[in-house]
Amino acid sequence: MKFFGLSVSTAADAPAPRSLGYCLVYGTLSFAAVSAAAYSIWAFRLVRQEAVLYSAIAVVYLGLGGLALGRLVVAPGAWKRFPLLFAAAFFAYAIGWCAFWFGLRGKSFADLWGALAGLAAMTWLLQSAFGTRRGFLRLLLVLFVCHSAGYYLGGELYAHFRGSTGRLLWGVAHGLGFGAGLGYVLHALQRAPARTS
Repeated sequence: MKFFGLSVSTAADAPAPRSLGYCLVYGTLSFAAVSAAAYSIWAFRLVRQEAVLYSAIAVVYLGLGGLALGRLVVAPGAWKRFPLLFAAAFFAYAIGWCAFWFGLRGKSFADLWGALAGLAAMTWLLQSAFGTRRGFLRLLLVLFVCHSAGYYLGGELYAHFRGSTGRLLWGVAHGLGFGAGLGYVLHALQRAPARTS
């Protein structure tokens, strides 16, 4: 996906990627803020109809996620291109998640299967844009574990607090986990050698 122009450069003057610690902390905190904004639509019942609600939440992630995480990408001009990449990757994730959630009607671990399918698509798109295919399973595993930990911790917080507070806490926890996973993936992709073709 040369269109995104994010392939890892091996040139001596190429900017060094951010540290893993920075990527984890910044990814965690910035994506938690994005997720809180997205979940606030549900928390404050700004939209009532289920399909429209999920769509509105996805739009917040699509619009703000790439802007928030773009700071982790050091390629020249990434601040313009990365939000488009993230929007495409998150859209693929959302399609995968919704296909399983609605297809299985929220039963039979629909959220886990949906997360796995959606995050696999997201990981593949991110790897493609950064010009590498190495470590797909490792990246997917880290992203899946972090995402799921945040999502299920959020579910527990919602069960305890309920109401608007519980909904917002679910969003924050989901964003913390998802953001940590994305921070790790973006760090790893910028350290990977460029794919040869």
